[in-house]
Amino acid sequence: MVRWSRISSILLAAVVLAGIALPGTAAARYTVEPVTEEYTGEWHDFEENTFWDLSPRGMLLHFLLAVLPGVPYIGELFYALSLLASLGFRRITRRTVLDDDFRLGLYRQIAANPGAGAGELGELTGASRGRLRYHLDTLIREGKVAAVDYRSRTGLFARNQRYTDLEQRILISLREEPSRAVLGCLLGSPDAIRNDVAEQLGLSGPTISRHMQEFEVEGIVTVERDGRFVRYRLSKGAREYLDRHAGDVPFPGNPSMERCPTARGREVPMG
Repeated sequence: MVRWSRISSILLAAVVLAGIALPGTAAARYTVEPVTEEYTGEWHDFEENTFWDLSPRGMLLHFLLAVLPGVPYIGELFYALSLLASLGFRRITRRTVLDDDFRLGLYRQIAANPGAGAGELGELTGASRGRLRYHLDTLIREGKVAAVDYRSRTGLFARNQRYTDLEQRILISLREEPSRAVLGCLLGSPDAIRNDVAEQLGLSGPTISRHMQEFEVEGIVTVERDGRFVRYRLSKGAREYLDRHAGDVPFPGNPSMERCPTARGREVPMG
């Protein structure tokens, strides 16, 4: 401690002596005089020097200065991912998406119940809403399942099962009441009128009219005016599909489905 104190004292003394011995630098006096002549040189404004104005070497230098500070963080990210992988996590791909037992079972339920919605699949699998939503999104993202929006509902279909747009609309309609009952009644009675369908199904006339109008717009049902009556029939495509898959259609009482009564001549307002 005493030694460093002596060295400091010697250095301080040397600085003072140098200041005294060199008056031209330490103690010099300066005289400030006003400029009497105007500056005749050119004035230059500053111009912005963009990245693209630099030379290739300058561009490379700027790029390295911008990227190199972040390199350690990228390395840390890969290191953290490698730790997660070692704990059993792995990336889900189209080839591995069905390796999960629950996801495989969910996919099979969708294939067995085409057009089913998330609520119905939740009842079939017993999964919570959050868990079901996550796995459905995963199956859709990886291209195993297709989600079709129709009549304020979303029907789910396995991608390996090919359906036309009309068939998808029919299958989604068959997953809910009273649409399923209405289609079943029309399949059993091709020329039904509104009051007959309403009486058979226990529904109101306006409810039947609303469903028939929607089915007509969607190409599932055709509406024909017969004098004072309005008759409803399945469209050609809808009947052909339902006839081919009559044993698989989830109608009440299927396969021995009761037929709707034939039209008895009641007058039905148009619509």
